[in-house]
Formats: sequence, C-alpha cells, structure tokens
Amino acid sequence: MPEVCPLCGGALSPFVTVATGRKTAQRPLAFLECPTCSLVVRDPASWPDCQIERAHYRLHDNRADDPNYRRFLAPAIDRLKPVLGPGVTGLDFGCGPDSALVAVGRQAGASMLGYDPLFAPDETVLRDSAYDVVSCTETVEHLHRPRPAFQQMGRLLRPGGRLVIQTGFAPEAAAFADWHYWRDPTHVIFFRARTFEWLAAACGWRIVEIAAPVAVFEMPRVAQ
Repeated sequence: MPEVCPLCGGALSPFVTVATGRKTAQRPLAFLECPTCSLVVRDPASWPDCQIERAHYRLHDNRADDPNYRRFLAPAIDRLKPVLGPGVTGLDFGCGPDSALVAVGRQAGASMLGYDPLFAPDETVLRDSAYDVVSCTETVEHLHRPRPAFQQMGRLLRPGGRLVIQTGFAPEAAAFADWHYWRDPTHVIFFRARTFEWLAAACGWRIVEIAAPVAVFEMPRVAQ
C-alpha cells in the first residue's frame, strides 16, 4: 500500500478501519491520514479506475434544474451569488454532465462555463487568469492527483478571483465509520478544515471562509 499523501507528499499513518458489506460478511477497509496536511485517504488499493468512476457517476440523477440538487449545492451557490453578475467570468471545475453552478451563473448574467475530464473535456476553457470565479462542488473528494488540480484551479483565476469549494468535511476517527460520505467508492480523499488551511498556505491563497461544507479562497492580488 502506498504511504505517501497525494496532496502534500507526506508520510501517511493509520487512521481508522471500517467494516463494509453485509453484516454477515463484512470486509475491512482501511483509511489513512496525513499528519502534515490532515488529509484522510482511502486505501489506494481500493481506488476505482476511470471506467468504474464513469459508470458510478452515471447512476447520479443530478439535473441543473432539479430543486433538490440546488438545495444540496446551496452552500456553494450562496457563496457564489454575491460575486456573479454581468461582466463576470466563471468556470465550474468538475461540472459533471449537467451543472447547476453553470446554470446559476448564467441566470445571474455571468459568462459561466464548465469543465469536466469525463463529461465536458474541452480543455480550451482551461485558460490561465481567465476567470473571476471558479466553483468546484462535490469534486475534490474524487481527485487522484489533487495537488496539480488545485494548482491548475489557482492559475485559472485572475488576481483577486474567488475559488469556491464544496465537499464533505471528514469527522474524527471515532465518528468516521458512521459517516455516509466514505461509502461512495469514488470518494478517495477527504478534507478537514485544517487541510484547507494547509492548502491555502501552500498555494499562497487568502482564506475567505472555511466552514463545512465549503471553503472559499481569494487569489493573491498584484502588489501595487
């Protein structure tokens, strides 16, 4: 089992082992944690490949106009609305097949695009310093190589631009087994508030807010 943190490269240590499957035939599944950045990592031997991921995502019926889906994404949407409007450019990073964030941005008059390596893989939208705001909802927990993805998201934003992330925040070990979020087999890494604090320091981003289930950052402004 690899014991290197996929976010910071630090050495991983045991965190918790949970039982999976039916009660009569439960299988243990190990999770590790990084003492450096506090990321929690599913046993890498259990990470799904691209085909399994795509098939699992297709099971989700997440439509941009679904009121329940929008309520689920309300924490991110509420942080985006104050910065959306005519003349604003935005990107939903990890938009999936039908992005509620793109729809919300366009309804507010913003020029909002989407990118997803599986469902919207047009890399022409990945232009450095092209956007005022980047949203990334229910995506970072799927990242097999999170550090390059975060660096890319930072490059997409203009100085002063905002990055809005929504994801489940991992509980401590005693409560982890009862947490629903790890049961999705495509969720391979799990963040804590202190993980996002480490990320902001490592990337040079200003923390606007870290309050589960959202983290909001501002890109550094050009010195006057």
